Amino acid sequence: MKIFQSSFFWFSCFTVFFILSLDFWSWEQEKENYFSIFHLPSWVLYFVILQLFMAFALYMFAIHFWDNKSE
Repeated sequence: MKIFQSSFFWFSCFTVFFILSLDFWSWEQEKENYFSIFHLPSWVLYFVILQLFMAFALYMFAIHFWDNKSE
């Protein structure tokens, strides 16, 4: 796809990830606001999901934006 070759697309994509990570710490959460899974705070799930999206975006960036010299 042509959009994956656009530097503006990748700049926007990683800017969105940066903005989402700014609200990573929510210090005023109540201690009772825990998952039932492993009794973890809710920000842990947010962090894991954000990191999975970031890893996928970096993978797509490496596949589509960087030139492959071996081809």
